[in-house]
Amino acid sequence: MKPEEQEDEWIDVGTYPTLDEAHERALVALSMGESIRVEHGDEPGEFDLQVEPDAAAKVSEEIRHYEAESEMITISKIVPSNWAKYPSGWGYYMIWATVLMVVFYLQQNDLTLSDRGASSSIGLIEKGEWWRPFTALFLHANVGHIFGNLASGALFGMLVSKSIGPFKAWAMILFSGTLGNLTTSLLTYPESFTSIGSSTAVFGALGILSGIGLVENFREKVSMPWVRVLAPLVAGFAMLGMLGGAEPGSNTDILGHVFGFSAGVVSGMICRYFVASEALQES
Repeated sequence: MKPEEQEDEWIDVGTYPTLDEAHERALVALSMGESIRVEHGDEPGEFDLQVEPDAAAKVSEEIRHYEAESEMITISKIVPSNWAKYPSGWGYYMIWATVLMVVFYLQQNDLTLSDRGASSSIGLIEKGEWWRPFTALFLHANVGHIFGNLASGALFGMLVSKSIGPFKAWAMILFSGTLGNLTTSLLTYPESFTSIGSSTAVFGALGILSGIGLVENFREKVSMPWVRVLAPLVAGFAMLGMLGGAEPGSNTDILGHVFGFSAGVVSGMICRYFVASEALQES
């Protein structure tokens, strides 16, 4: 038999843009016990999948079934966080830290400042002092209190900034802290409850990171184990327990930590979902 006639015994059943895709389909034919080969296509970078004439119809049909099943179990992947794209936001952190220290200095010279700016269930609901959930984030009880929050804020603020951009990060951190204080005041009223400190916002930042990771895992393939999907949230709660807990009888605002973290989780999920959706539409 002439070489030209032998060459005609192989029939193309598909052309693919990458060698990996061609090899992936070739495994389908091999699992059927059919002979198959991969050749360079007519265009540069293309690869043809070829089988013997008698097997062409059934191999083609099996490949179509394989591709249809693959599309059914695959969800569009989220655009991954690009740490090289966003700066760490140290400028925003320095502004925040400077404001905290200036306010702390003013507290030492005006002992009524804490009372007037603290988060207060009575002040917010009965007196209509709406600013309290926000202003409380900039007040601190002592040096250890403020420096502990400055250290935690540096770490979590940088991580959130690298994930979604510094301006959006710090706006969301302060929003989560404010929402956490607001929720605490609403749920503790009519009991008189007051608190100060930026730790509610710091735990809001931790929640934002957990929310971002949760959305990214949800958008992975459905075969991912649920333990792995929920891992960012579980890790966030674990850190909340380690850093946000307190000894019985202490003045730590545990409710503020929990609600700040929860507000951060929701904010991070919403932000990551819509940012990723926009990026997918543009791509």
